This record gives sequence, C-alpha cells and structure tokens, in this order.
Amino acid sequence: MAGRGRAASGWALPAAALLLPLALLLGGGLLAWRNTLAEAEAALRQSADTGAEFGTRVLAGYVVSAGRVNDLTRGLSDAEITAREEALHRQLAELIPDVPEAEAAYVIDRTGTALLAANLYPVPRDRPTAADRDFFLALRADSPPRFHVSQVYVSRFDGVPFFAVSRRRSGTANGLAPDEFDGAVNLSVYPHRLQPAMRRLLRRDGDGLALVREDGQPLASTAAASPEALAALAAGAAPGGQALRHEAGLVLAAQKLEGFPVVAVASRPIASVAAEWRATMANHMLFGVPATLALLLLSLRERQQQRRLEAANQALGDANAALAEALRASEGNLKRAQDAAGVLSFDMAADGTVADAGGLRALFGLPPGAALDQAALVASLHPDDQEAARAEWRRLARDGGRLAAEYRVRLPDGGQRWVMLRGEASPGYGPAPPAGLALPGRVSGVAMDVTQRRESEERTALLAFEVTHRAKNTLAVVQAALRLTKAPDYESYVRAVEGRVAALARAQSMLAESQWREGDLRALLEAELRAFQPATPGGGPVAEGEPAVRLSGPPVSLPVRAVQALAMAVHELATNAVKYGALSSPGGRLHISWCPDAAWLYLAWREAGGPAVTAEPARKGFGSRVIEQTIRFQLGGRLEKRWAPTGLECDIAIPLAAEPPAAQEPGQAPRPGGAS
Repeated sequence: MAGRGRAASGWALPAAALLLPLALLLGGGLLAWRNTLAEAEAALRQSADTGAEFGTRVLAGYVVSAGRVNDLTRGLSDAEITAREEALHRQLAELIPDVPEAEAAYVIDRTGTALLAANLYPVPRDRPTAADRDFFLALRADSPPRFHVSQVYVSRFDGVPFFAVSRRRSGTANGLAPDEFDGAVNLSVYPHRLQPAMRRLLRRDGDGLALVREDGQPLASTAAASPEALAALAAGAAPGGQALRHEAGLVLAAQKLEGFPVVAVASRPIASVAAEWRATMANHMLFGVPATLALLLLSLRERQQQRRLEAANQALGDANAALAEALRASEGNLKRAQDAAGVLSFDMAADGTVADAGGLRALFGLPPGAALDQAALVASLHPDDQEAARAEWRRLARDGGRLAAEYRVRLPDGGQRWVMLRGEASPGYGPAPPAGLALPGRVSGVAMDVTQRRESEERTALLAFEVTHRAKNTLAVVQAALRLTKAPDYESYVRAVEGRVAALARAQSMLAESQWREGDLRALLEAELRAFQPATPGGGPVAEGEPAVRLSGPPVSLPVRAVQALAMAVHELATNAVKYGALSSPGGRLHISWCPDAAWLYLAWREAGGPAVTAEPARKGFGSRVIEQTIRFQLGGRLEKRWAPTGLECDIAIPLAAEPPAAQEPGQAPRPGGAS
C-alpha cells in the first residue's frame, strides 16, 4: 500500500505541471473570448450609431424634398395638374437630381392614381397604382402620420425595387376641407443606391449594415440577416437607445433613428469574431505551449530523480539529504518555468515577507536584491492605488478569502504597468492591526502583467469619447448654421443649409475613414469644390471658355481639429466664388496652391476672369463670418483678403502643430508654388 501511495504521489507533480497551465490556458481563452466578443459588440454599437446618423440625414432630406414637390403643385387642382403635366414634369425632373439616392417622385390623387411623375411622361391614368400601398392607406387614415416610410415594393412602372417616403398633399385647389385627404406626394428611394454609402460606414470587411422599419420590414441592407432577427432587434430598440442580439451565426446591434420609425442594424458574423479570437489564442499558445512542455519535462525529470533517490535510499540510509536537495533544485526549475510563462506564484508569510519570489521583483519594478515584503510591494504602486492596496491587505488579515485585484506599478524609467493579483488568504489569529500592514495569516497566489489588456480597454474608451465629442461639436455647428443662415426665400435657405451641412458631412466622412487620425488636404479641397466646379486632374489644360479650378501643392496631412473648420471655410469661399466671383463667369479661373513648413500651412486662393471687382463688399454675410471665425479664432490662424481688379486674393495660414511657433505675416510667408 505504501509503495502504491508513493507511486501515485510520484505522478502528482507531472499531472500538476500539465493541468495547472492547461487550466490557466482555458481560463485565459475564456477571458480572451469575452473580451473579443465585447470589442465586437462595441464596434457594432458604434456602426449602428453611425448608420442611424446616416439614415436620419438621408430620410430628413427626403422629407424636405417631399415638401418641395408639394410646393411645386400647391394651389393647383387635379385638372390643372393634368393640363400642365408636361411643364410640371420637366420642373419635377430638374428637382429630383438634388435628392441623393432618389430617382422618382410622384403626385398621387385621392383615388391612388398618379397625376405627375419625375421619371415618366405621360403618366398612365387608366388605373389606380398606389391605392393598395401601405403609405397610401396610412396617409388616408383619420389620424395620418406627418410623413410615412413604406415597406419595399417593386415598381409597377419600371419593375425596380423601391421604398417610399410620403406625405399628404396640402394646399390643393380641389375645393376640399384643409384636413380632408386629397392624395399624397411620394418620393421613391432605390435601396441599391443606398448600399455603397452604407458600406463605407462599416468598420471592417464582412460587417453588414441595414435600415429596417420598426415592424421588421428591411429597407436597405449590405448583408443578409434573418427577418426574425431584424424584427426582434427593431422591436427592442427603444427611442434613443440600442439593442443587442446574437442569432443565426451573427452578432447584431440596433440603433433607433431619431424622429423616424426606422432602426439601423449592424451585424458581424460570429465566425469573424471567432477568427480574431483564434489569432489572439495563437499568440498565447506560442508562449504557453513551450512553457507547459518545459514544466512537464521538468516534472518528469523530477519523477525520475525521485525514483532513483528512493532506490538509493533503500540501499543507503544517508540518501535522504541528497533527495531533499534534488527536490529543492527541481522546485527552482519549476518556478523559473512559471516565470517564463508570465505567471508568477508567490507565498506571503504572516509577517509580510515573501520568500523565493522569482521574477516578482522585476514585475514590481524593484531592483535585484531589494527587500521583498508587503511594504515594498505597496510602496512600488502608483500613489493613487496604495491606500486601496493597504485596505485590501487589512481585509485579508481580518477575514481571509479570495485576493482579486489589479494595481498600477511605477517603473524606474518613469513608466507604469498594470499587475493582476489572484490568490487565497487564510484568516489571521487575533484582531488585524488598525493601521499596520503585517498579516497574522498567510497569502498564496499568482501575479501577472496585464498592461496590454488594460491599455486596449483604455484605447477603446478614449476612441468612444473622441467620437462622442466630435459628434457634439458637429451638431453645434449644424445648429449655428440653421440659426444664422439668412436667405430671401425658403428654397434659397434650404440650399444654403444643405450645402453647409454637406460640407460638414464630407469632413466627418474623411475623418471616419482615417479612424480620426488625420485628413488629406488635397482630398478635402477636391471634395468641397466638386459640387461647384470639378478640378482638372494634375492641373492640366482646360477647354476654352470653360470655368476651371486648379489645385497645386505637395501632400499635406491635416490634424483632426483642422479638417472640419477648413472644410467650412473652403465651402464658404467657393460659394462666394460661384455667386459673385470667378466661378460665376464662363471664362473664370480659380487657382488654389499651398506649401507647408515645419509647423504652419500657407494656402493661397486666387480668382481671375470673373466680374470686375471695384471695392471690398460693404456688408459681411454669415459666410464671411464663418471664414474668419474658423481660421482666426477656432484654428488660431491668420487670414488676409484683397479685392484685386482681377478677382479675390485670399492668403491663409493654419497651424499644423498643437503649439506652433509664430507664423509669418501672410504677405511675408513662403509663397506656394505657382501662386500669383
């Protein structure tokens, strides 16, 4: 029996050497899976948020455009619309290209028959074409919505799938009461037109984004998801809130669109999450497997040594000392193998001292040979963590139990690392000292460097804060544009606001594509000027009599804080050029050149060939104030305008560094190549 007991105990160390790292690997794998899944869920929540912002902006544009279509036929009866169909059709066809992703618009009478269409002339009137559509039924009800987003249909005219953004007709001359139903105004939106823009909002390949009605009817999608999952998510997303779901091999997140009965749903295959987790585990296995094999080999070697020593002990009575020495050497090897695997075990005695701690000194930033006890470990922590550590040791001395804590350690080079402590404490004997650190009991546990995980969590939180901060700033700028924009009529006001909001949207898209790190100057200028006059590639020749925009300058990366502000300033300068300057005349020219130095960007705006300039404008409009506010006060730059007889000349200096040296005066600054 004793021999069998010794044989069983001989296998205990190899079993422990194999099972302990395996348990740690399994535990680490579970933790890595949870972290990977949590990161995927956070990314999908952000994508759903971005998709909701995109959907709200698009649908709001359709609602405004539906009002403009209604204004086109306001004050006309059905008979008058029919009589003037050709002229009204041309006006409606010119209006629709201003609405992105919409290619058809209809005016429908109270029976569901089309009176006027943007993409069809003449309109067939032999039968009602909309009487059975959900948007017509909803608007005809006693308590209709202000506007309606329909399910996806196949057009009875051209066979193309679409969904409709509709509203009641108003201001007709058919002699009905103001609140009586008199037909509808309908904008047809083609889902396949929305998909490219939706794909650009996604964080990685394989992710999907969908716009879904609250009843679960999909409107537009870049990836397949089950109707049941979409319906459940749409029902679970409260106004202003989010919903999360795992179903059919997908991780899905939903965000309700503000002001619309529509939900944005972002998705990622579980297989993609699993692939990322496997990559993480492969890194762990790269170190864990060799360390485990080393532990196993050492333990097997120890077992062989034990057997040889037992055999020698049976023959020689003095072999016990040699056996104890070999055991101590093997335990040292086991300890070093644990250190190589990144897991350090420790035992703390009742007086606070730690014996034979291996790499614990290096982990806590202590020099070799330094005293290793509870006081030294606490003193190595960040000052903000020391009192919490003392309180935890006092609790363990009083009650015993589990040790589970993470602290910041100050390193000799001024840096810091995060250390995780896990262990078990036996309760002390007698009361714990009220202010001292010594334990009446004993603590056994492990310590591990978890700096990389904590830094990843902090980066994720910082990115979420940055996105929220940028969104609030953008909303503030939009509110100012809405409040301060002046225009002689409603249509001019809408065009001015839409142009400024579009400039902001393009700047936001550029920052999102670069992960909020930087913006490319040339890409920003080309995007902002494209709506006014396309730039000639590479500054090449332009056909005689055709307005031209030419860009010249080296590649420049703009800091994040400057992208949105510069986009607004360029938009206002281009708007003025189209209204009053070089781009208002067929022979006009605009040349934009730039050159950077170590800390500043110098940009020259030169107009020529436009209407003759006699004097500086007497009144500064909202656009001029936007240019000065963004360049001088928001960016801390410099701006100089000169109304030369040939056209406006504007010199701009923008700081590229957070705290740049003083800029040269615009007239003394290095002149961009080709500026005149």
